This record gives sequence, C-alpha cells and structure tokens, in this order.
Amino acid sequence: MREGKGSRAHLQRRLEIRARHLAATALLALVPAGAALLAPGALAKTGGAKPLPTSASCPDLSVYPSPDTKTASPTTQISFRNVASGVIEGAGVTVTGSRSGTHAGRWVADSDHRGASFYPAQPFQAGETVSVTGPLRICGAGADSYHFQVARQPGPLATAPAASATPTPALDQPTVTYASQPGVQVPILKIKKASSLGGDYIFEAPKGGTKLGGPMILNSKGQEVWFEPLPPEVSASDVTVQTYDGQPALTWWKGIIVNGHGIGSDLIMNSGYQVVATVNAGNGYQADLHEFRLSSDGTTAWITAYNTVGWNLKSEGGPGDGAVLDGIVQEIDVATGNVLFEWHSLDHVAPALSYVAYSDTSAYDYFHVNSIEPLGAGLVLISSRNTHAVYALDQATGQIEWRLGGKRSSFAMGAGANFALQHDAEMHGSSTISIFDDEDVNGNNQPARVIVDHLDYQARTATLERAYGHGSLVVPAQGNGQLLPDGDVFVGWGSGIYTSEYSRSGKLLFDATFGSSVNSYRAYLLKWKGEPATPPALALGRRSGQLVAYASWNGSTETRSWELLGGSSATSLEPLGTARASGFQTALRVTGAPAMVEVVAEGANGQALGSSAVVSTAGL
Repeated sequence: MREGKGSRAHLQRRLEIRARHLAATALLALVPAGAALLAPGALAKTGGAKPLPTSASCPDLSVYPSPDTKTASPTTQISFRNVASGVIEGAGVTVTGSRSGTHAGRWVADSDHRGASFYPAQPFQAGETVSVTGPLRICGAGADSYHFQVARQPGPLATAPAASATPTPALDQPTVTYASQPGVQVPILKIKKASSLGGDYIFEAPKGGTKLGGPMILNSKGQEVWFEPLPPEVSASDVTVQTYDGQPALTWWKGIIVNGHGIGSDLIMNSGYQVVATVNAGNGYQADLHEFRLSSDGTTAWITAYNTVGWNLKSEGGPGDGAVLDGIVQEIDVATGNVLFEWHSLDHVAPALSYVAYSDTSAYDYFHVNSIEPLGAGLVLISSRNTHAVYALDQATGQIEWRLGGKRSSFAMGAGANFALQHDAEMHGSSTISIFDDEDVNGNNQPARVIVDHLDYQARTATLERAYGHGSLVVPAQGNGQLLPDGDVFVGWGSGIYTSEYSRSGKLLFDATFGSSVNSYRAYLLKWKGEPATPPALALGRRSGQLVAYASWNGSTETRSWELLGGSSATSLEPLGTARASGFQTALRVTGAPAMVEVVAEGANGQALGSSAVVSTAGL
C-alpha cells in the first residue's frame, strides 16, 4: 500500500532522498563549468504516454550492469549515464575482477553526449565479482565504488525426451505464386469479414508450416503489397512502422527461434526497403524476437534478450547449479551500439513467482519478457508472460515501482481485470493499460482476450473497462492488441491465426486468417508509403494463346496503373496499352508482335514512377 504522509516509512524515505541529493555534490566537483550533470529525468523518452506516479529521481549517475547485478555477461561493457560527455572518461575509473584482476579498456561516448561506456579489453570470468571504483556517486550504491557479479555457468541438463513418432498432419496453408515473382509462394491472408480498414495497411510476419515466411505488408483485401521471403530456418517478427532519422521506417526482427525466444538482429528499413541501420543486443547477447521499439526520436532502441545462466533452483525442484533463462531488457544507442540501460529479471523477480513448473530438459524459462514500453517520468513498463505480471521499473535504478497481476500484485484485481500468459502491455495515458490476455494456462482452453484496465493509484485497484474476444478462440502464445486513434481495436491473435478489427463497443469489423498452420507474432494496422529502390518486375507468358506481360513492383503503395511499351528494339519502344493496377500483379495483353517490351509503373496522376528492364519476346 502507499505510504501515508505522516508515517515513519514516509519520513525515512524522505530522509534517504535528501541524503542522496547531498551526496551528489561530490560528483559536481568533477564537472567543468558549462558541463553540469543532466537534470534527473532528462533521459526519459515519453513515447506519447503521460507521466505516471513514480519515486523521486536519483540525481547520481546510473550505471549498467546495475549495482549488485548477479548475472552480468563476461563480455559486458560498463555503461555510465546522466553525466556530461567527457567527464566520466577522465574521472579515473578503475575496473577490477576478483579473479581476472584490473582491466584496461577503451571508452566510447554515447551519441547524445550524456554518458559513455567502458569496454574492457579482456572478458571477465564466470562467477567473479567486479568492482568499479572512482570519485563517483552512483544510483543504488552511493559510495565511490560499486560491485556486480558475472553470471555463473549453468549445470548440465537432462536429455530431452525423444520426439514423438506421430505423423505430421496435413497443413492448411494457402499460398499464391506470381509469374513476376518466380519461385516464391506467398502466404494468403484469407478475408472472412471485409473492411476498407480506412485505407491503412496490415503489417504481419507469417511463419510456420512448410512454406517460406517473412515480413509482409498487405492491403485490406488481403493482397500482398510487400513480402520478403526468408529461408526456412529464418523467421521475422514484430514488423511495424516507427520513426528513424525523422522519417517513417519499417522495422522488424530477423533471426532463428529456439524454445520460444529469438537469436538475431533488429533491422531498420527506409521507404525504399533498404536496410539503413541494424541494431544488435549489447554485452554479447543476441536480440530477441519479442520487442524492438525505437525511442520517439529514433536514436535509441529498446529490445529484449535472453541468457542461460547458472542458478540455485532447489526451491523450484531443480539442482543447485540449475540452468535458468535470465530475461534481459536493454536500451541501445543505435549510432554506437552502447548499452544505455540494462535490466536482469533474476535481480528483481525470483523464480518462485513463476507459474511455469521447472523442467530439467531445458533452461528454466521462469520469466519470459515479451514487451517493453518506456513511459517517461523515469519509468519503463515490461510484461512477463510466465509470472502473469506487468512491471513498472525505475529506469535509474532498475527497481520495481509497482506490479500488476501475478503473485504479488500492487493492485487489487477487479472482476475480469486479471490475466495470464499475457503479451503486449501498453499504457494509454496515465491510468489505462491494454493487455493481450492469452489465458490458456496449462492447456485449460480458456479463450483469449484483449483487455483494457483502469488503474487507480490511490486505491491501488485495477478495474476492467472493456474486453475483446474472438468467440471461443484459444491462443496458447503470442498476440497483440492495438488501440487505434479512432477508438477501434486491431488485434493480432498470435498462434490463434486470426487478424481482426473491432469497434470500441466490440463489433467485429474485419476478420482474416492465414490458415491453420501459419501464425504471426503481432499484427498492426498502420499508414505507409512504400517507394521501392528496386525497379518493377516484368515477366512474359501466354494465356489462351495470347502473349501477356505480368507486371509487379514489390513494396509499391503508389502504383495506380501500368503502361506497356513495345518495339523492334530497346531504343524504339512505343506505347501498346495501359491497365489499372490490380492487386500485387497486373496482366497486360501484348498486341502486335514486338521484339522487346517494357512496363512503366504510373502514379495517381499518370506520372511515371519506375520502369522495368526491357525483356525480349523471343521464344514466346
């Protein structure tokens, strides 16, 4: 419960805050004139959310790994934030491992000049304690030194059970092929209930089944606008539109999926579908599939990662040197790769709070972080599937300010407000939260929902405002709910295979599916203007004895019609006809007997947008 203003606990808290402010003056002596420490909270990214209630900001430096972290990477950098550029590098910081000794290294300044990272020249040793000393005042430590531990190596796992000999069932996976996109089988989003979707586009990343998947943009008819097929072992996730370098950008994760988490990288594409930046996890980790969120100015990226570490799991029925997955949240400086924030689940949430039973056949995924949202006011919101809880973190210290749901909820959960195995927790203003509620605990076949809860911080209650379901649809994993500006709700049902839109009151407006064997982690409805850097594609074939030109431009949202040109040579092409663009690929009849043909994509006003290569009709 919240502390009363006259309580002993409240008085003690105020004294601690006052002492922290006084202690900060020690660091001010290091700062030259004109290079003062940043104001507390200056690093926070609002992400469009209003400030939420939080503890007083720490005026000292924030460091990552945080003080007393127990599972740091052997190849970790040591990141200092909330200090002017150039100050920390000259502060005489010493880094010493209890086994590896003193470490030399190099400094890399953050691109915003609000901190820097120290990269040790040699890795630390597993299980050792690292001491960082210097004339510093550090959030969560206060003294002129602080310590963290390097993760222990996990013990061996039991042999996994043998695969079942049950034959693979037939798969319902409709696909379409296009002559102008040879060799590619494109997943079909079959429309069950149609809507114009306000002219916006659907963003998904189909995967599963036996065909190739990949990042995809579709129109309201379920037709491909853009698709990048990936090799069978590679998947895409979280395809969406964000802002990078002041422009709309297509962002997505690419990698392989192992036991429910990802090993890969995050990509940023411009409107021409060219990769302009790649974001990797810091400190030797691999970027996970569950979240890739750029800050409002596009300079930093919030990502998830997982790391298998050694942990005492006796209280969970495991060994003292058990293998557990540590859920990691990082904020990455896109320009430098520096880690600006790092949080480890094992430092703050005990495995005993999980609803998932321990098994010795794989690393214990007790936490399973699957969404991040920086809220401003120094708070970060994260979702943990396997503890059935959403947490608000103090960005300066990593401490949990409040938790919603789970075994130690800070809020009393009203009727229908609770959730389980959830994904995609998002704040809307200061007191409204939406959550994709999977609910399928231990295969109990409870239908999934998107819920919208109201949080009362004074009464510490959570009340269900509204919910959206898809009949009896069961969703064992994945999913998201996007609250649209007009009040509608767009839902990706994850492993439930559907994509839907609802009015605020719950009326089903749009419904579609890829088929029973294909799913997408999330689905979004967004505006997009695609102007491919590659030229349009042209293929020739015959239909009912007639020569036909098949034209397409993978990713173009502006093509409204196609013009066909033909002639005796590439330098003597004349117009042969036009056709209105029809879905992803448009067929144009080739009249006469031209030796060479070409197609030109035209915009809404008939202007030429791009032309294909000139193709010979010989042999056709």
